[in-house]
Amino acid sequence: MLRLLSLLTLPMLLTATAGPPPAAGTAGQSPPVQGPAAAVSIKAVFLTGQAAPDGGTFTEFSDPALNSRGDLAFGALTTSRAHQVLYLATGSRTSMLVAAGRPAPGGGTFQLFNDVVLNDRETVVFLGRTGDGAIRQGLYLVRGGTIVPIVASGQPAPSGGVFTDFANPTVNNRDVVAFVGRMSQGPQEGIFTAGEGAIAPAVLSGQPAPTGGAFQFFLDGSPAQNDRGDIAFVASTTDRGTFGVYVLTGSRSIPVVTTDDQTPAGGPFTEFGFVTLTSRGTVGFVGRSARSAVREALYVTGRAVLVPLARQGDAVAGNVLTTFVNGVMNEREDVVFELGTPDPIPRAIFLASRGGVRIIVRTGDAAPGGRRFTAFDAPAVNDRGEIAFVAETDDGRHGIYVVTLR
Repeated sequence: MLRLLSLLTLPMLLTATAGPPPAAGTAGQSPPVQGPAAAVSIKAVFLTGQAAPDGGTFTEFSDPALNSRGDLAFGALTTSRAHQVLYLATGSRTSMLVAAGRPAPGGGTFQLFNDVVLNDRETVVFLGRTGDGAIRQGLYLVRGGTIVPIVASGQPAPSGGVFTDFANPTVNNRDVVAFVGRMSQGPQEGIFTAGEGAIAPAVLSGQPAPTGGAFQFFLDGSPAQNDRGDIAFVASTTDRGTFGVYVLTGSRSIPVVTTDDQTPAGGPFTEFGFVTLTSRGTVGFVGRSARSAVREALYVTGRAVLVPLARQGDAVAGNVLTTFVNGVMNEREDVVFELGTPDPIPRAIFLASRGGVRIIVRTGDAAPGGRRFTAFDAPAVNDRGEIAFVAETDDGRHGIYVVTLR
């Protein structure tokens, strides 16, 4: 059982029913569609109105990140602080890591935080914005309570020019940080890695792509990395304007699937969404096609085939799958996701695996404390299969919850 609560709060528990990868090949069989999990344990970890460890009470939550130890990093607003604060909950202890209004190492004052990620060593990485005109954005690492700047806008880039902004940081369990960086001169953007104080380009726009042309932009959640140092990414290429999913192993970029390939249901791929990568080399992604019987699906790589885990149009316990958003995958190849259009407010959290698709929790389900869930956001999953998310209940209260499948 997780023990993520602050010493100032009390637990509330309710049990409710509710090598590189292979290239694309022959269609894999779609797994069976299932209903809700037979039983889940839903735990309210933090709720608005509860006391925050550094004073005041919580009023809002964002960006939960969950590691395989059960530690939780998250953003919050409190009544004592009008601006965002980042916290780390480990065991029964909850600590403030950084707060808006505090000086940022390297210059400026923190204003906003986003893209919070957490590894199994309790290392937290986040994208921070400051009030400094020269250093308006940076990536920062927190380890043992100490904030260390990784890279900041205005800093010289190893590929030429200076960094202007950043996106999609990730950190593996070796404390290697990977991110997309954009530059003022030279290559427009690239994927970089940072570790032991050094920043190195992994792959840059303008470099030759193995499928022809050159890499141009890095898209939709790129990069993903594993503990072996491999990096998966989605990129567009020049000349023919193709898109593809690639894995960088060492200095070699290997195509997984591109818009020259056919979807398992027929018709060519037209674009790709979120990308994830396990330490065994399995790649997960969203694939879309404008000319296929299945316009969008969640895929993972298999032995010389792409395996669809969930497909647009499938019905799961009365919910028709539409578009896939906020997808994350763990080392067990479980993919947690929400649905996008046509409803802008996610009404359920789904779990897809090679064994099928099921609903973990949805609106109307019982929440701890006797209320009912009305909306969800930002699911995260760890390698033990625990799922953290932000939710609202029918009394207007917000909270961070953890689901344990039983």
